[in-house]
Amino acid sequence: MKILGIDPGTATTGFGCINVTDVSAITGKGLEVIEWGLIETDKSLLKEERLEIIFEKTLKLIEKFKPDVFVFEKVFFATNAKTVIAVGQAQGVMLLAARKLNIFVAEYAPGTIKKLITGSGRAKKKEVQAHVRKILGNKVKSENKKKTHFDNAADALAIAMTHAMKVFSKDV
Repeated sequence: MKILGIDPGTATTGFGCINVTDVSAITGKGLEVIEWGLIETDKSLLKEERLEIIFEKTLKLIEKFKPDVFVFEKVFFATNAKTVIAVGQAQGVMLLAARKLNIFVAEYAPGTIKKLITGSGRAKKKEVQAHVRKILGNKVKSENKKKTHFDNAADALAIAMTHAMKVFSKDV
């Protein structure tokens, strides 16, 4: 099963595409990292221009990887409503891209992702990143990529791994 995980944002959207062949995804066995990276938009652009870029780049990712499922993190209410609205708009264009290419979509709450990846639904962002690195090990080589690229894409990989764990494991 090929899974494209997305951590949506308007300035930076992380993505991670994995292929899962068996139930031991939590250990990293039976899991291949195909590619990870970012969709970035320039903050000086108009909102609608940024959303168009996100839409077009999401379409290209789906066309490139041909995933079985497109998975993203549910928007949760935060103290900054402006940020939540912007992320919701980015999710909207990503959902439209998935729909246009007829890709199944799944979404998970942040607490579910944290719980499955780290064992704690209240884990901090850095803890999730550390667990993703630990699980994937050498599968997330960083040749020609900045450290921050992985930090931003780690959430997308965690989201994809969460779906794999949910689908392949009866214990989750």
